[in-house]
Amino acid sequence: MTMTVLVIGATGKTGRAVVEALVARGAKVAAGSRTPGTEAADAAVRPVRFDWADRASWAPALDGVDGLYIVGPTGEPVGEVLVGELLADPVAAGLRRVVLLSVLGADRLPPEVMMADWERDVRASGKDWTILRPNWFHQNFGGGFAAGIREQGVLELPAADAALSFVDTRDVAEVAAVALTEDGHAGQVYDITGPQSLTYAEALKTISAASGRELAFRPISHEQAAENLRTAGVGERAIIWQRGLYDLMLEGTNAPVTDVVERVTGGAARSLDAYAAENADVWR
Repeated sequence: MTMTVLVIGATGKTGRAVVEALVARGAKVAAGSRTPGTEAADAAVRPVRFDWADRASWAPALDGVDGLYIVGPTGEPVGEVLVGELLADPVAAGLRRVVLLSVLGADRLPPEVMMADWERDVRASGKDWTILRPNWFHQNFGGGFAAGIREQGVLELPAADAALSFVDTRDVAEVAAVALTEDGHAGQVYDITGPQSLTYAEALKTISAASGRELAFRPISHEQAAENLRTAGVGERAIIWQRGLYDLMLEGTNAPVTDVVERVTGGAARSLDAYAAENADVWR
């Protein structure tokens, strides 16, 4: 039987890649977003409206699906919406498998960051659940960090010399797709990393080599980082969340390398070198 999966956040960093990975594995996808398009690039993909802040959108999006990929409500002001309420919706009774996107160290973040609550709700759902805890994404360098790197030649973060095993969102997506379409992954918590651990200074050297530009990492304080985020219009809850993530990073939480990508998908995890080579024009 062909599986149908609702992908929440289908236009986001991991969501796009999850849609592609599911289609590649022969699944049908309900691609959920707040403003879905009217047409899909693939006949196996059906755009649907899903908005955490509009509960009326939940049941129509869940209708007829037997798998669910969850990217939780991180924005304001919908942070109080719980993943458990979605899973308790009567239309969700037909769900067989649920994969939650969490974050490395979720169980050690401050209470303002609700990922530990989401993990609890997924575990209690009665579904075949899998929790993904990825490290920081390669795609951050080509997304949110890109403008500062390109325009100023500098990346400023409160990361000091902490090491991270950066991971590619495509690898996260492929792990998600396997967990949603194959047996053997229920009840698993997967810490997903790339193949090597690098400091941000080392990562910027990799991007420098790919782009042909002199780029640098500049460590800053938590206070300066918070002020930069406020200036950019970021809400206080998100600032607290970011502080928690950087605290974990400085404690060494993000340094270990795991074999989850290879063990689950059968393929090697993508390196930052490969990502930088693919996207060199972003930083030029």
